[in-house]
Amino acid sequence: MAHRSGYSELTALVVDNFDSFRTTVCKMLKEFGVGAIDTAGNGNQALKACYSNDYDLVLCDYNLGPGRSGQHVLEELRFRKALKRSSLFVLLSAETDKSMIMAAFDNEPDAYLSKPITTRVLQQRLDRLLQQRDELLRIHEAIAAGSTERAIALCRQKIEKPGRYTGACQKLLGTLYLQHGAHGAAEALYRQVLQVRQLDWARVGLARVRQAQGDVAVAAQWLGEIVRGNPLCMPAYDALAENCQCRRDPQQLQAVLQQAAAVSPRSILRQKYLAETAAGNNDLPVAASAYRRTVRLGQYSCHDCIENHINFGRAVAALFREERRAAEDLSRDALRVLADIPRRFEPTAEQGGQTHLVESQVYAGQGNRLRAGVSLQAGEETLQQLPAPLSVETQLDHAMALSVNGKRREADKLLTGLIEHHRNDQQALEKIDRLLEEPQSDANRRTVAELNRSGIGHYNDRQFKQAIEYFMRAKRLFPNHIGVHLNLVQALLGEMQEYGREEERLKLCSATIAKIESRIDHTHRQYGRFAKLRHSLVQLERE
Repeated sequence: MAHRSGYSELTALVVDNFDSFRTTVCKMLKEFGVGAIDTAGNGNQALKACYSNDYDLVLCDYNLGPGRSGQHVLEELRFRKALKRSSLFVLLSAETDKSMIMAAFDNEPDAYLSKPITTRVLQQRLDRLLQQRDELLRIHEAIAAGSTERAIALCRQKIEKPGRYTGACQKLLGTLYLQHGAHGAAEALYRQVLQVRQLDWARVGLARVRQAQGDVAVAAQWLGEIVRGNPLCMPAYDALAENCQCRRDPQQLQAVLQQAAAVSPRSILRQKYLAETAAGNNDLPVAASAYRRTVRLGQYSCHDCIENHINFGRAVAALFREERRAAEDLSRDALRVLADIPRRFEPTAEQGGQTHLVESQVYAGQGNRLRAGVSLQAGEETLQQLPAPLSVETQLDHAMALSVNGKRREADKLLTGLIEHHRNDQQALEKIDRLLEEPQSDANRRTVAELNRSGIGHYNDRQFKQAIEYFMRAKRLFPNHIGVHLNLVQALLGEMQEYGREEERLKLCSATIAKIESRIDHTHRQYGRFAKLRHSLVQLERE
């Protein structure tokens, strides 16, 4: 077989957990003339080899047996910047699972090859990859050196002389223009490409340009059209998520992330982003499930961290106060994950205290008062040894653990002190608001006022369904806000009095009344309104 010029200068690493396959691939590469070839039998060996050597080519199987997969190897190499921009990473796999391929988008390999592979197929693919690498080498060297202007100039030179890799140069140039803030040049480039062919990457790029120019509404419309036409276009989801952030629409952001996570369920970063967003929206069922997937995907991932594990426990503990059955299904996993933290990580003393306090809340949710009390005591003993001030997160964990262990007065005292201490810290107040009857931060006061105003407007127009949607959103964001809960009950009763009883609405109404009753007494300023609504509900139930 004829050797392609340049193969002799390559250094290669072959990664597979089967000796026979490694031997076969090494033999193929030697036939091509590759000068130096190393091998690795698992993910850890592969990473060790790559940290010690600069390989031009890595051929790695996806399934490497127990431990890290080939995708984990690539993920960590990209994250640690342990691969040269000119290096090629080819993922080999006997699997054709769509979720596996979609997960690779975040750290895309230079190529996929399906097993079994032949010498001819391997050389053809490597020939094309190496030729493209050589064609774009100077551009990538300029990018690696931080010279964006030079990289742009080299891309334009390549495009002026059309060839096989013009499309790759155009795609790279568009990204460089956007990074450099050259929005006019980027728009002209993308429109030029789209005149020839409607390529998704160019459509997404054009939407990003429009978004960068401030027209976020048009960008959202275009990106939505791309996703509807091609539900597998992950760059469109990413751009749409950025668009939602620009519009400060966390509810729509969560919807976009849920779509993206459904398409690419094995992506740990997407699951984490979804979990954090849902937690911010106080959508506890979605947050708890997404955190569980994040923890599971993180077992061999470089993106795993102790915060994911603690936050999973927090989400499950909070879920007990909203949807007990769903929380019970997740609670065993949560306790196992929390108990495993000392083995998986090296927690700080404060993180150790947080873990005990969250454990206490989960045990209390399960009804295990003994274990809840033991964990609370362990958490408090840890906190006593820490220098002040403790983080807001730790003190909120403490307040919640006190509350669920029947120490409501101590919890309220702690929250009162927190509010006073952070009176001038709006970010801290926004976190504390979740546990308060009335929000203290300016942003959350505005939010609850706007949601209530919209809900009341729809209620007054007898548009009960829309009113209920607004009050439900406010209730989710501020689960202890008495006024919001009363507004929801009033809207639910109004709808049922107008259109007749509906069992799901009746259950929601009863549950909301029960929640209010657990937090209100006759001295409360809204107790009279609560008593009237409770009486109306009793009458409706009797009818």
